[in-house]
Amino acid sequence: MTRWGRPWFTLALGIVVGLMMVAYVAVPSRLIGVKPAQSRGDKLWTAAVGGALGATVCTPPYLLGRIGILMLGSSVLLVPGILLIAVGVTLQAGATGAVRAIKMSAKLTPNRQPGTTP
Repeated sequence: MTRWGRPWFTLALGIVVGLMMVAYVAVPSRLIGVKPAQSRGDKLWTAAVGGALGATVCTPPYLLGRIGILMLGSSVLLVPGILLIAVGVTLQAGATGAVRAIKMSAKLTPNRQPGTTP
């Protein structure tokens, strides 16, 4: 696909990523019998809490990377800028993965009412 040009490679890569997402998330959850049974209000509340959690966890690594990019403009701060970018990108990848895992577990958690036993 890389020899066919950029648009075809991008399209093929997008299709592969989409198939992998379905294969790694939707298919295993269906196989174990998990069905998200949430009301509209629960879904809205889960999305709001997940968004707030994601912003809180992902903002510091993002800012580290941005400050590192700003430091690249100075010849004196070039090496610390590169180090800051490396640390920021590494932390950002870890934080993003952790937030996605938490959001997915929140979506797959069964809806329990207060006063009921599991």
